[in-house]
Amino acid sequence: MTKSEFLLQLKNELKKNNISDLDDVLNEYEQHFAFKLADGFSEEEIAAKLGNPSELASQFIPDTSQKKYGGRKTVTIIGMIFANIFTGAFFLMLFIFAAVMGVVTVTSGVIGICLIGGYNIYNLIPGMPYLCAIIYAVSLLSFAILSAAACLYFVVFTRQLMRSYKRFHINVMAASAGKATLPSLPVYPLLSAKFKRRLRMLALSSLTVFAVTLVLGYIISAILAGNLEFWHVWGWFVK
Repeated sequence: MTKSEFLLQLKNELKKNNISDLDDVLNEYEQHFAFKLADGFSEEEIAAKLGNPSELASQFIPDTSQKKYGGRKTVTIIGMIFANIFTGAFFLMLFIFAAVMGVVTVTSGVIGICLIGGYNIYNLIPGMPYLCAIIYAVSLLSFAILSAAACLYFVVFTRQLMRSYKRFHINVMAASAGKATLPSLPVYPLLSAKFKRRLRMLALSSLTVFAVTLVLGYIISAILAGNLEFWHVWGWFVK
């Protein structure tokens, strides 16, 4: 069964059962197909794994006898409260890490620009020959690009992780109340192959430039200073 055939059958079954949020349900299953197709599964494989559209649609029929689920729902709510506390702390750490990555990206870029332009605000940048400054500037700018690419993917990944956990939370609560559950969302974000290829190429090229210029900068600095520990010769850490 193809994607269009599956969704059409599901739509007809939902209409037959007078499901009010029909469009929302169809949209969720359409997103599920999109994620699985991006993972390399065929439409037929995805449809087969989801099951019979008629059985899926019947799960969304409101259950009028909710009393038998009362105790289970209470236990689930208590469990999810603790889960949300720990998950919230985890997401907070992810946000802090993303903020640190952003600061590192901006700082590296600013220092690189200052080295190229010969700016030394408050004498925060240690002195060095201009040739070395240019090489280290290229290294820092390439590192800033690498960090920016990593930061971008990390933010997108964190957003998808939050969406995935939200779906998990909704499904757990729905199951405890005897209601229908929606397809789980993947942890990894849905990105086009073209975008992933470009992001990977950007990261690899910037990493290569960063590593090469960093090593080259050290070699040239050591040659110009006549000492492997050139930072001592140039008095970088002298107060």
